[in-house]
Amino acid sequence: MKDLFSLLVLVLLMPRIAVAAAPTAGVSHGKLAQDGVQRSYRLFIPQGLKRDSPVPLVVALHGGLGTGDLFAKQTGFDAVAQAEGLITVYPDGLGKVWNAGRCCGGSQSDDVGFIKALVADLMTRLPIDAQRVFGTGFSNGAMLTHRLACEVPQLFAAIAPVSGGLMLPSCASKTPVSALLIQGRLDRRIFWEGGTFDGSYRPSMAETVQSIASRGDCDSEVKTLLDRPDAQCWSRTTCGSGVRLQWCGLPAVGHQWPGGKTYFPRLLGPNTETFDASAQIGAFFSGRRLTP
Repeated sequence: MKDLFSLLVLVLLMPRIAVAAAPTAGVSHGKLAQDGVQRSYRLFIPQGLKRDSPVPLVVALHGGLGTGDLFAKQTGFDAVAQAEGLITVYPDGLGKVWNAGRCCGGSQSDDVGFIKALVADLMTRLPIDAQRVFGTGFSNGAMLTHRLACEVPQLFAAIAPVSGGLMLPSCASKTPVSALLIQGRLDRRIFWEGGTFDGSYRPSMAETVQSIASRGDCDSEVKTLLDRPDAQCWSRTTCGSGVRLQWCGLPAVGHQWPGGKTYFPRLLGPNTETFDASAQIGAFFSGRRLTP
C-alpha cells in the first residue's frame, strides 16, 4: 500500500516537473556578477522550446549610449529569433558603452570576460547548443563582436557586425570565423572607405573584409550576391574550413540599423525599409556551426 501511495505521488508530480524544466518563453531580465560588478541583460526565449532540444544562442550587442532593451527595439530581432528558434541575449554595457579597443568613451571594463561568463551561465540554465552560439552588434557593439571573435575564437560559430570593425591593432587569433558584415555607405561615423572619427581610426570595409579573409584562408575572387540600387552584397567564393564571408553596402543608409527603427536621422543619416539587416543575419546564422 505504501509503495502504491508513493507511485501515485510520483505520477502526480511528473507533469509539474516537466513544465518546470521547460524554458519560459518571452522576455525577461537578469543580472550576473562579474569582477565584483552586477552586470545586466535582457533575454528573449522563443515559444515552443523544450529542455531536451538544444537551440542556438545569439549575443546581440547594442551601440554606444544604448541598452539591451533599446537594441531589441532598434533591430526588431525578437521576431527573427522567434521565427528561427534563437535564444537571444541583449547584454548591457557599463555606462552604456563597450570596451572594444580604441573606441568609445575610454571604457576599461572587462567586457570580453563578461560575455564569456554570460554565455557560460546561460548554458547552465537553458538548452543552448555550444556549437551554435553567434554574435552580432551595432557600432560600438559591432566592434566588441569583432574583438570577441579575435580573443575568444571558439565562442562564436559566426558573427554579423553592423557598422563597426575591429578596433585593436591586430587580431590575436588566426582561427577562421564566418562573418556577414553590413554597413550604410553614407555612415559618417564608421566610414565605408575608412577614416578617423572622434579621435580614433575606423577601418574601411575593405580592410575588415581582408582581415577576416586572411584568417579564413579565402581566395581573392569576389562573387556578387545582390545588386540592387538600394543594396549590394558580395562574398569571397572559396574559403578554407567551411568559412563563409559576405558583406553588404547600403548606398542610401547612414549610421543606422538597416530596416530597423531609425534614430536621429538628421545627425546619423537616413535608413531604409527595403533591406532588413535582422532578417539577413538570421538567415546567415541558420545552419552554421563551429568549424572543427
